[in-house]
Amino acid sequence: MTDIVAAIRDAFEHTDYDLGDVAVNRQQVRVPVLQEGADPDALRAVIEEALGADAVVGVTVSTETIDGEDTIGTVVSFQHRP
Repeated sequence: MTDIVAAIRDAFEHTDYDLGDVAVNRQQVRVPVLQEGADPDALRAVIEEALGADAVVGVTVSTETIDGEDTIGTVVSFQHRP
């Protein structure tokens, strides 16, 4: 599962988005983006490019607090299908 985190971090390294702590629990992946109001389609495209479109299922994009702090950001959650 660490390969998923590394692939996502590498993909976002070349964008204007900063990530919080990417979490993987079984096949559920949570990607916190520190910018509030980030473009959901752009975020999904970066993740699909990193992992493959067939591996990303049930994408949900929401705005919430990041890492229990006062920071409001955009969170992308999805199921990873290897």
